Amino acid sequence: MGKHIGKSDPAGMSISKDAIGERLKSVRLLAGMNQRDFAARLKTSGAYISCVELGHSMPGGRFLRSLHHEFDVNVNWLLTGQEPSLPPRYGLHVRSLVSDYGGASQAGRSLIMAVASYLVGQGA
Repeated sequence: MGKHIGKSDPAGMSISKDAIGERLKSVRLLAGMNQRDFAARLKTSGAYISCVELGHSMPGGRFLRSLHHEFDVNVNWLLTGQEPSLPPRYGLHVRSLVSDYGGASQAGRSLIMAVASYLVGQGA
């Protein structure tokens, strides 16, 4: 059973630290970054990224703002897994890529990673 922080989102669903960590890891992998480089871009440590990805820590407000600003990640989606109600600022829709990545074969995941890396390189 996943770790829970003991709170519920507005819809009454438990917010799982494990699920948040998995979504954060998916964002990082889709950006084509290791934990150290991802952490540097977000002005934090690799150890902190590791703790959040493993479900040992909840991301704080400053981190969430940086993640939204740097990678256009919808904070509500990261915390609850619910679809964002507003479109992303850029052409890259992180949620749909993460969803596709999770259900893809190994070859499909490689293709999604290549597309995401290309889009990030293009400033999408």
